[in-house]
Amino acid sequence: MQSTQRALSIFPRQPSPIETQLLRQLVVVQGRDPWGFSAAVLPDGTISVRSPAAAAFYPVDGWTSRFMRHLHQGYFDARTHGQAVQRVS
Repeated sequence: MQSTQRALSIFPRQPSPIETQLLRQLVVVQGRDPWGFSAAVLPDGTISVRSPAAAAFYPVDGWTSRFMRHLHQGYFDARTHGQAVQRVS
């Protein structure tokens, strides 16, 4: 039931300008294109990070280091045509 509540709490959501700006700066620091990345703080206190290729949810504490690790590991890289969008937690 909790996952259903989480799914309902993330739609619709609006990207947060502050978190999105920070997120995009982190992407640029890694030498990647920040287009399409957005972030928002959800009502349950997690950070929602989205790119054209993936979505991830992080606890507020330490979300930047977890995001950077996932970015480095390629979770947010563009997928080939027909490959599903990846969702990480």
